[in-house]
Amino acid sequence: MPVALSYPGVYIEEVSSGVRTITGVATSITAFVGRALRGPLDSDPKSPVRVASFADYERHFGSLSNDCPMSFAALHYFANGGSDALVVRVHSGAVAAQTPALPAAALFSAANSGAWGNRLRIRIDHDVEPEIVAANTANTMFNLRVKDFATDAVETFLNLSIATGHPRFVSQVLLDQSRLLRSAAAIAARPAANAVIPPAGPLDPFRSRQLHGTGRR
Repeated sequence: MPVALSYPGVYIEEVSSGVRTITGVATSITAFVGRALRGPLDSDPKSPVRVASFADYERHFGSLSNDCPMSFAALHYFANGGSDALVVRVHSGAVAAQTPALPAAALFSAANSGAWGNRLRIRIDHDVEPEIVAANTANTMFNLRVKDFATDAVETFLNLSIATGHPRFVSQVLLDQSRLLRSAAAIAARPAANAVIPPAGPLDPFRSRQLHGTGRR
């Protein structure tokens, strides 16, 4: 507001120029664009992916590969002090992985394109807690585990439902939480229990470290 002039002299009044201060931004973020063994493609809504370490890179895009120079670039970046990167996976004619043609296999597919998805294994069971079964439509609830044999990572999802609109609808849960698997938008019948897709060998394929999982209703 104007200064009140009460006596002769020199008055100083600061008037805003309207120029906004330039806000500082990070200048150490590196972008990587190239081929990767796995991960969201450049057309995926989840791309680009921000990673903070090479271990983080591996979780999203797979390990080192001679066919993917970007993996070595990311390794050296983090080994030499890098701490923040944006990664975009591109491809030339990659196709979605196909699981073997078993009864329930058509319900599920790899989360993104590439041969990596051919090494996924899925296990389904109906060992849902009785109170959850009683609170839902009969024969709609199940548990699912998926293993990536390339990385030995396992994801577990409990109390899934085949009912569209259910808070634990399998298609939406996998879309939101899984790095490995996607399911059909509509599932007519609950997948069979005790099924491993494709069939397991003599050893339990799910005896490995847990990647992540959730059991919310």
